[in-house]
Amino acid sequence: MKKIILSLAAVFAFGFANAQEAKNVKLGIKAGANYDWLATGASSVHDLRPEVGYHAGLVAEFKMCDEFSFQAEALYSHSSFKFDGNGNTSGSDLEISEIAIPVLAKFYLTKGLSIEVGPQASAIIDSKANGMYANTNLRKYNVASVSGLAYDFNSGAFIQARYIYNFLDLAYGPEGNNRFGIQASVGYKF
Repeated sequence: MKKIILSLAAVFAFGFANAQEAKNVKLGIKAGANYDWLATGASSVHDLRPEVGYHAGLVAEFKMCDEFSFQAEALYSHSSFKFDGNGNTSGSDLEISEIAIPVLAKFYLTKGLSIEVGPQASAIIDSKANGMYANTNLRKYNVASVSGLAYDFNSGAFIQARYIYNFLDLAYGPEGNNRFGIQASVGYKF
């Protein structure tokens, strides 16, 4: 995981250095809402109720040409899940806070409208669980794929919608417990 994060940091630094020379970098901020699902693999998965979370962070876009750019982000993200069924999961809940670093390729379809795709590395910095999941051994890192749409306005404001699929199970164990979700964001590039 350290190698992945260092590689992403190197790509970010290299792109920033090259874009600064060409004056084709835009720095910005963003914030928005998450809605994550957790596929537990257990028979009581229908008892799971995801709750709306949030994310906020920094954005750097490195414009290569009018039709293509790279975008790197550093985000703080918070997600929560409640298990409120009648089975053995009743009253259990799980909260996750993490730092996510997506590095995306942006393909502009028209002026302002782009498709974003790329990898995301993340590290859980805090988690709270109670009930059935109180002693769950959560994985501290994950790798995900990100895809979505974005629209950049002439003023510097932008909006984004994304789908995120984590490749690694959230917790160690045989049942499988993958996490996936959607994000909606607004932001501003200076």
